[in-house]
Amino acid sequence: MPSVDTASAILASLDALGLTHVLYCPGSRSAPFAYALEAGAFSGDARAVLDERGAGFMAVGLARTGALPAIVVTSGTAVAELAPAVLEASHARLPLLVVSADRPGELRGVGASQATDQSRLFGTHVRAQVDLEPQEASTTLVGHLTRCVAAACGAPTGTPGPVQINVAFRDPLTPASPVSPSTSGDEAGASFAPRPTRVLPASPVSARWEDMVGPAAAGLIIAGEGASPFAREWSRASGFPLLAEPASGAWADGGVTPFEQSLVASSLGREVDTVVVTGRPTLSRPIHALLARPDVRVILVDPHAPWVDISGNASVVVADLEPAREPIRAAQAEWASRVRDAARDAGERIDSLLAAGSGRTTLDLARAVAASTSGPLVLGASNPVRAFDLAVPTLEGRVVHSNRGQAGIDGTIATAVGIAVGAGYGGETTVPAGQRVTAVMGDLTACHDASSLALAAAARAHLDIIVADDRGGGIFATLEHGRATTPQAYDRWFGVAQDVDYEALAAAYRLAFARVDNPAQLARVLETPQAGPRLVHVPVERGAHLYGAIRDILN
Repeated sequence: MPSVDTASAILASLDALGLTHVLYCPGSRSAPFAYALEAGAFSGDARAVLDERGAGFMAVGLARTGALPAIVVTSGTAVAELAPAVLEASHARLPLLVVSADRPGELRGVGASQATDQSRLFGTHVRAQVDLEPQEASTTLVGHLTRCVAAACGAPTGTPGPVQINVAFRDPLTPASPVSPSTSGDEAGASFAPRPTRVLPASPVSARWEDMVGPAAAGLIIAGEGASPFAREWSRASGFPLLAEPASGAWADGGVTPFEQSLVASSLGREVDTVVVTGRPTLSRPIHALLARPDVRVILVDPHAPWVDISGNASVVVADLEPAREPIRAAQAEWASRVRDAARDAGERIDSLLAAGSGRTTLDLARAVAASTSGPLVLGASNPVRAFDLAVPTLEGRVVHSNRGQAGIDGTIATAVGIAVGAGYGGETTVPAGQRVTAVMGDLTACHDASSLALAAAARAHLDIIVADDRGGGIFATLEHGRATTPQAYDRWFGVAQDVDYEALAAAYRLAFARVDNPAQLARVLETPQAGPRLVHVPVERGAHLYGAIRDILN
């Protein structure tokens, strides 16, 4: 079976099964897919991406918008380059397909070039893995691919994630005749039409609030990334204040109590007796400490397996919850009122604290971005997401993304590009100033993924990439590492500042550029109409002392 025909059959089948995007990374062993794409075997959005790591995180961004993307790579280290994105997708429960071209069995283990054991390279981090040999389109092939797509989408387990489809190709890797788009995949598909199998997801029965949670005098709902869309309804019906991370999705409907880290770290937080957790709360050490307390009942609402229990202290794990039916108890209502008052007090104190400072920290920048934009936000998983969590009073109505599955800094620009493309913020469309996709990241995060600026330019993404430049790894200064080392050792091993001319970097990739010397001036830039991507350089101070001061502001 010619390799190009196999590639065409795979792409046509995946097309019928709901694949939306193909990100193709150039390579020789993967070339049959290029010829198949050129011949029209796939009807969705297909584009070439130079760098595999960037392609992986662009796929992560696409998946975050509800798309089902596939990354097609050649054999060898090209597959390994996808590991960071695969880990992120696995822990964030995002559906994506890795289609890896491979050498045939006779070329493995004999020293052949670009050959390794890649079929199970991602281990437990993929929901499924299948090895395919060259074969004609058939019910067997479609069955394999159906199971892969179902596993990626979380059917029937309820736990979406990445899947690897490893395809061995033998020579020849080229078509028998020149490929023309006009001879689309119609001829190849005429003899066999893939028929997708409908796989229904598991349908857990919602448990009664009163049975699972029971009475509480000081209850909270904590929403992490991927929180239930019903978190706001639970809060309204039960009287439990809702504390939510920026990327939880819980802010969209309002009703969130801000400054949760300050509240939980205060004496008020020590009164908590019950916590309902939804999503993955990975951002805050005070929240982790609360969930680890033996005197706190922790109810996890998680339809996935394995469930998220970050402190290993869960009392109950349930797939879903009905809102409370019984009236809110007087003690809980009084507690909720005290929490609201404390949040208001915390906001006023944080305002005063930041007003007395330089106005040039990442915390100030977070506030400026939140006030000057209304479109989707992509927050670097290091200091930026923490700055928004600590200092921004509300994100109501905002769509916020952050790669908190593994909380790595890699691939952030590519993720933002994927989100922009997947959400329709790219190409020939126009977006009013302030409503573009805004990505906020530190300087090391930007440098780590600088090559993905090419992705932004190629996609003509309506994207502002704001680099909060604090001259290196500022987040470590907010943690114990800032106290455990000398300034010299910190700069050498943690700060690792890069000497980068960001204007020249933007010019190299033909991106628009702006420099803002003070976060207070950011609104002027962000409110200026701009087509396509723009890199905005904002020098900031580390201001590490402010992070702890805000957390403890109510003590």
